[in-house]
Amino acid sequence: MKKVLKFMKKKLYHLSGYLGAFFLPILVVILAFAGRGIAPLGDHNLLVSDLATQYFPFFNFLRMQLHNGGFSTYSFLFSLGDNTIPVYTYYLMSPLNLLVAFVKSAQIPLFMEAIIMIKIGLISLSMVVFLRVKEHKFNWRQLVAGVAYGLCGFVSMYFYDFMWLEALMVLPFLTLAIDRLFQKGKWGWYTFTLLVAILLNYYMGYMLCVYSVIYFVYLLLLHQPQSMKFWAYVKTQGTLLAKYIVSSILGGALSAILLVPTLVGMLSTGKGSLDWTSFLPIFRFLPSDLLSLGVGATNFVGRLNHEPSLFVGSFFALGMLIFWFSPKIKRHEKRASAWLVGAIFVGMLIATFDTVWHMFQMPAGFPFREVYMLSFVMIWLGYQAWRRGAFSQFQVVKKAAGLLALLITIGYGSAFLEIRIARALHWATPFYVTSYWNWLWSMLFILLTVAAIGISQRQPRWWPLLLLVVSLEMGTNLWLALGGTHEYGNQNQFVQKYNRSAQLVKMAQDRHRFTRLDVNNQLYVHNFNINYNQYNDSLLFDFYGVNSYTSSLNVHTHDALTKLGLYSRNERRVSVRGLTPVTAQLLSVGRQVDISSTGKRQIKTTPTNAGLGYAVSDQLEHLHLANNDVYGNLNRLFQAESNSKTTVFHPNVVQLLQAQKERGQYRYRVRVTAAKPGMQYLDLQQVSPNQKLQIRVNGQPIQSRYPQNGAELIELGYRNAQEQFTVQFMSNRKLNQHDLQTTFASYQGQAVDRFSKATVPYQLHVDHPDRLAIHGNHFTGTVKTTQTRPVVLISIPYDQGWTITDGNKPVKMKKAVNGLSQVRLNPGTHRLTFRYQTPGLKAGFLISLVGLIGTGLAGWFWRKKRTVRRNA
Repeated sequence: MKKVLKFMKKKLYHLSGYLGAFFLPILVVILAFAGRGIAPLGDHNLLVSDLATQYFPFFNFLRMQLHNGGFSTYSFLFSLGDNTIPVYTYYLMSPLNLLVAFVKSAQIPLFMEAIIMIKIGLISLSMVVFLRVKEHKFNWRQLVAGVAYGLCGFVSMYFYDFMWLEALMVLPFLTLAIDRLFQKGKWGWYTFTLLVAILLNYYMGYMLCVYSVIYFVYLLLLHQPQSMKFWAYVKTQGTLLAKYIVSSILGGALSAILLVPTLVGMLSTGKGSLDWTSFLPIFRFLPSDLLSLGVGATNFVGRLNHEPSLFVGSFFALGMLIFWFSPKIKRHEKRASAWLVGAIFVGMLIATFDTVWHMFQMPAGFPFREVYMLSFVMIWLGYQAWRRGAFSQFQVVKKAAGLLALLITIGYGSAFLEIRIARALHWATPFYVTSYWNWLWSMLFILLTVAAIGISQRQPRWWPLLLLVVSLEMGTNLWLALGGTHEYGNQNQFVQKYNRSAQLVKMAQDRHRFTRLDVNNQLYVHNFNINYNQYNDSLLFDFYGVNSYTSSLNVHTHDALTKLGLYSRNERRVSVRGLTPVTAQLLSVGRQVDISSTGKRQIKTTPTNAGLGYAVSDQLEHLHLANNDVYGNLNRLFQAESNSKTTVFHPNVVQLLQAQKERGQYRYRVRVTAAKPGMQYLDLQQVSPNQKLQIRVNGQPIQSRYPQNGAELIELGYRNAQEQFTVQFMSNRKLNQHDLQTTFASYQGQAVDRFSKATVPYQLHVDHPDRLAIHGNHFTGTVKTTQTRPVVLISIPYDQGWTITDGNKPVKMKKAVNGLSQVRLNPGTHRLTFRYQTPGLKAGFLISLVGLIGTGLAGWFWRKKRTVRRNA
């Protein structure tokens, strides 16, 4: 009985420690959130940055899928339609995300905050489990490392993209698995951990594969006999190397069932091309990064562009230095640790390696995504120094403290100089220093940490003082990281406006026929204190639109729309901005819904714009859109589909009146003479792309739902033929008279209107169009063709995953309009069946099957080898 009680007491002791490791950092987060008025102890929500524009819509999409009992591999809620597998595998693979099925849509912002807290707790717990396995016992002091890891600089700056946080949970287990492989020759746990890492987020899984190589080399250095050279030692480890390489390949192969279709899908995005300049061996950051060793180096304002977030708290930054300074740590351990730290650090410092770290693509925002690995290593080394008595040498502690203070001071001094040099030379400064006053906070926490170390060394029972100081410092850093912004939303107001918007958009839809909506929902936009562009609102309010913002956006969608004058800031975004009657017909945008900030709704319907496609002239087969010629592309598109020579966009006569330079920008005033009566357009995509133009027509600013940027066609109002008007706009570039001649045009749309009406009998009518949101991978439709209209132009992005049958006869889909789809049919009425098979899914399944067989064979072979060795 006593043994049972003793066993139960031990288990409760461990359980209470693990619960502490999980809940303590969550408590720190709650207090930091409360300090910023963020729920659950405030009125604000975290609908900022990617949480508002991507994660909330994607979570709502997942919620809809769960409530409808299935996961469609294709959905028409993503812009013109898109493969959903890359969205699932990049954003939504965490098992925790499935809990979204149990909350209402308007409560998802609070749900995301809860998920962030749970993940931070699990990150802390993973570090504690790692140290417990390393030490072969649980120790309450491990909680200090858990809190530091759960709230390290990476977490405080990157939790807005919380899909990456799983990688921090997996990293300690992956490290243990490699240890197990190296020391015991047991490879199964490593293969499984690598598989889990890739499945949870293939992007971070790839980074962990790179870390795996670095850590394996570290183990070789750590165990290298002093009497043997490194490469000679490596040659003696042939069996171990074979196990490592084979088990790594098996881990990747087993994940292929999701990894291959994801990679195929991502290769069809604008990220498929490489930028050779990102591989140049230049420095990615300067000495100012040293200030990030201290508290409060960066806040919300600098989240997209900053230097590596090295912050792990003063205690573990000191601990890493003490590890290298202390004579209690063996020389070969220091040498091996220098490789481990140096390989990761240099991998961030040199652009060539950093680009490789980031899957051969330099990240657009949230840089240095591998820095959490360095945080993990720093904390682990610091903890080793602490537990092995290196902190008992107080002279070493003071030496490390002096060096840490000096490094942080150098960082702030460098930042001061770098910013002023950059301003003088008009360079962009990617690093944002929150406040130079934070240098004082950093010095204060170093002093507090040194004092706590001194007290705990004299009185070991006072070690919880270190836990208190570390928790306070990590919480302060998170609180400072949340600062610098007034963009947080009001949750109570959000619930009301979201529910009202959902009701208004639902009532504006007509799901009896397929048509896309152009929704301008200012009621919902006014929920945000950010520049909210309504990119993924179709996922929030369940309607078919054009807008989309996702890292997996089909490149064909992007190319076709941008060449026709629609807005795109980069390869991840497209928008309905820049829509013209020609593109509205092409994309079946048949209803414009305007919802004012007070909730008043206006609907403008174009009855002829319906159907997922329509039959056109065979001249479309010869159409190719040109770069930097939007008006010409629109004219060629209309002429090809209607088999006419009618020009609908006519160049205007432009006279440059004034060009004045102001603070690095140019203010232009031009006189425009309308060539034809009708809507006048401005196109600056070629000469001034993606700039805020501040347009005025005849001295009056033009009305627009968004700031006018030089990346889409912009309406300037109706004008009569030969009517003159003046236009003022800003540009970062110096323009001449020749540049301006191609920027203004008149639209004359009578021929387009006649063609749209004549096309109604030849539209592709989809059966049950309301199902395309959830079951977009399989649908049927009817279309009529004639000898003069033999080609069906379909507003679906071209994708090799589609197969189309006419009755039982397969029909070949071809690319049209540089990115959409077309099929050629004989005259008559056709019943078309569309089926989508995710590209790469079959190949991925076969590779995973081979990997599964290979895993079984490897297990049998190595087990048999051990048995033979024992018998011998």
